[in-house]
Amino acid sequence: MPARPSDTSATTPTSLLKRPIVPTPRAWDSLKGRQAADPVPVEDSQANIELNLKKLNAISNVTKKKQAYSPYLLISQLPSTVMPDDIRRLADSKDSIKDIIFHRNQFMEFQNKVTVVFRSATDAVDFITQKYGKFVGGHKLNMTMLDPYNPRDKRSIPPNLRSEPFSGHLVLISGLPAASRPDHLRTEFRRFQLMDTTEAAIIPVPSKRMASSCQYLIRLSSRSEAFRFVRTYHNTFFQYKEFRKRCPIRTTIIY
Repeated sequence: MPARPSDTSATTPTSLLKRPIVPTPRAWDSLKGRQAADPVPVEDSQANIELNLKKLNAISNVTKKKQAYSPYLLISQLPSTVMPDDIRRLADSKDSIKDIIFHRNQFMEFQNKVTVVFRSATDAVDFITQKYGKFVGGHKLNMTMLDPYNPRDKRSIPPNLRSEPFSGHLVLISGLPAASRPDHLRTEFRRFQLMDTTEAAIIPVPSKRMASSCQYLIRLSSRSEAFRFVRTYHNTFFQYKEFRKRCPIRTTIIY
């Protein structure tokens, strides 16, 4: 009896009937299998490549194509209220920073830049790659690696740039009457613990030309005493009995 057209077993070879049926792979199935079987290494990912390029660009901009790295880093465009602890918080390890030197002129005015001395050049490079382009107090940091063999950079590197040995214990008081003398100030500041009982604790600071006031550097016994001094006198009026004029004064902690 002839086989019916609908009966495929009679027309299909026996070898094809025994072969297992494999579903046709779809495009998304093959992509999924390739991702699971052959994952893309993290080092070759696009995000990591862009991060490495950003780090290299930061190092190139800061080092200014110098021949060798150094542990000295100049940070400028800082806010006038910046403190050493603000700089140390930027570093992943506070032990990596050896010293922070504030740049001031002859009138003890802050120039909005500091020299950061790291333990090693490696710590300086790590700081650059992690904090380049960051903001502190709304100011974008500008970094420049200093070359100790460059005469221009030597001015911003110790020992040419000296750090203040009593950092945080000094207070600059400005706006005092031009006729003020250390003995007047010692009587006025007798409520505070000065670092020295002699006149070395009250140091005159040069004032700008044609200034009608004077300024002094006061050495306090501790940082807490310096902060108490600032809270007492900052943005207040100073007046001696022999002077009729009331002088508005300002106080600033020197680092």
